[in-house]
Amino acid sequence: MREIVSFFLSGKSYGVDVSRMQGIEKYRELARPSKMPEFLEGVADVRGEVIPVMAIRKHLILPAAEVTEKTKLLVFRTKFGKIACVVDGISKILKIDNNDAQEFPRIIQNEETGYADFVARNGGDLILVINPENLLGEKDWNSIYEMLDRMEEEDDD
Repeated sequence: MREIVSFFLSGKSYGVDVSRMQGIEKYRELARPSKMPEFLEGVADVRGEVIPVMAIRKHLILPAAEVTEKTKLLVFRTKFGKIACVVDGISKILKIDNNDAQEFPRIIQNEETGYADFVARNGGDLILVINPENLLGEKDWNSIYEMLDRMEEEDDD
C-alpha cells in the first residue's frame, strides 16, 4: 500500500509519495533574487526558512496558470535539500494498492522524464506520481546553493 498526495497542474492529475513530502502550504508571493536560475520561479519564506520554488510547469512543459485561492505550495524533501513547487490545487491523499501502482517504463525514462516514479490507478483515473529526488540534478542544486549564499551575503550587508 502506498500513500500519495494527488494534485493538479493544468487540469492533469499528478501525485507524490507522502514520504517525500515536507508539507503543503498556502501560496504566498515569491521573492525573485538576482541571478536566479531559470528553472526556479523564486523563493518562499516557509516558517522562517527560505525554500527555492521550482518552475515545475516549465519542467513538465505545461502552460502558465493564474494563482487562485486553491493554489498551493508543495514542499518536498530531497537528498540535496528542500524544494517547493506551485500547484493549481490539492485533490486528496490516496491509498494506492500495490496492484494499482505500475512502475514508469524504464525504456522511456531519460534525463527529461527521470522525475516519473510510477503511474497510479485511482478508479478510472491514471495519476503520474513524481519523484522529487529526480526533478533537479546536482548541477542545478549547486546553482541553488550559490543563489542562497548570495542572498545570505546580501542580507548581511
